[in-house]
Amino acid sequence: MKLFLLLLFMPFLAHAYIDPGSGSAIMSAIIGAIVAIGVTIKTYWYKIKSFFTGNKNTFEDDDKE
Repeated sequence: MKLFLLLLFMPFLAHAYIDPGSGSAIMSAIIGAIVAIGVTIKTYWYKIKSFFTGNKNTFEDDDKE
């Protein structure tokens, strides 16, 4: 256990460089994933809502009446 903690907290030199363009690409990917999750939830919102509430009426059924 002591060896694990020693290795966990011992710093190692990486000799690596991440330029600003890479950071920007990573941030764009994270933001894109969050937006994609939001759009997916919005698309299936009524199905998700009816699943949790037990209501079988959907948004499309309300338009037909």
